[in-house]
Amino acid sequence: MSRPWTVIDMPTPGDRPLLERLVFSGIVFNMSWEDPEMDRRAFNLTSRDTVISITSAGCNPLNFLTQSPARLISVDGNPAQNAVMELKLATIATQDHGTFIDIFAARRPAVVSPIYRRDLRPLLSDKSRAFWDKNLWMAHRGLYNFGKMGLATRLVRAMLPLLGLRRPIMERFFEISDLDEQRAYYHKHIAPRLWGPLIKRLCESQTFMYFCGVHPTQLRLIDGRHGIYEFVKERIEYALTQVPIYDNYFLSVTATGRFRGNRVPPYLAEENFDTLRENLDRVTVVNGWLGPYLDSQPAGSIQKFNLLDIFDWMTPEMFESTLNSVLRAAAPGATMIYRSGSYTFDPPPSILSRVRRHDDIARELFSTDRSATYGSFYVLSTPDEAPARSSRRVASA
Repeated sequence: MSRPWTVIDMPTPGDRPLLERLVFSGIVFNMSWEDPEMDRRAFNLTSRDTVISITSAGCNPLNFLTQSPARLISVDGNPAQNAVMELKLATIATQDHGTFIDIFAARRPAVVSPIYRRDLRPLLSDKSRAFWDKNLWMAHRGLYNFGKMGLATRLVRAMLPLLGLRRPIMERFFEISDLDEQRAYYHKHIAPRLWGPLIKRLCESQTFMYFCGVHPTQLRLIDGRHGIYEFVKERIEYALTQVPIYDNYFLSVTATGRFRGNRVPPYLAEENFDTLRENLDRVTVVNGWLGPYLDSQPAGSIQKFNLLDIFDWMTPEMFESTLNSVLRAAAPGATMIYRSGSYTFDPPPSILSRVRRHDDIARELFSTDRSATYGSFYVLSTPDEAPARSSRRVASA
């Protein structure tokens, strides 16, 4: 069997700061922390759309693939994150849904070992194959326990009993389906134990935040505005009291280490598995940075952009330059979404004059966010008619 998807290797700048290279090497994210229901409603994907997404753990791109876009581009500057994506793609291509969910919902992850060399490895790109040849033990023991984010959530789960939040308390909480009952349970059983000096010290540890995948620039952005502990407490309390917890797989995995029944991301749902397999030839995986890749593509060729929180990591100059690359590649009427750890993180004026903001939609969708990760959410679109422009963006000096 030949590989159905395409892999592209772009040149990657080698001048990243040492701390950034240490934090963002290897697997950082073992799952993606963007609520796919927000993205689905913001995008309204059609079969004519090309969608580009930061890879992260591959959850976001695969969630989009369940909606059958014309083309899916998954790009990440960290080859380890694309290796996670490719392992998922290879499993979809060669295994049944039961095996797929055993591995990637970590129900019986050890099943990956006997099938890796026979079925999965032959489909992987050279970089992904080299990564998993050395690191398959992580998938064997369950990806949600490893990577930097996995180690951070394991620490949280180890601390909860020390705070009096024993497993039965948390298990009961995630089975509540009434919002009023959920709030009452939180205020009676969870809040008095959770918020104290130990969690405050943990949140204020830069090392812990780096393991959570918080970029040093992003950490300064959050801390300079409202304090990291206050930010974490506000976001988690909102998710635990204002958004139904019953299907909140983000916090279930964090607090209990597992998904619950069929309450999983769309790409793990059984009803979407055949669609994923049928659409594998629409996928392009890009090892490289977003801006240079977009500059290599035809102008006006992409309809949907899922940009996660990458702008939090950038200097103002990089922020503006990357958005210029996005706008050059954007088709008329294209939609772009991004998130920020800050409560306010608007595009620069030079960009705002060229896009439409959809703040009401963004606020409505953000009010339903289950992930408790971000401080704000943005939905922008390009005008329905494209202005005259060159087919390629002039390279920076």
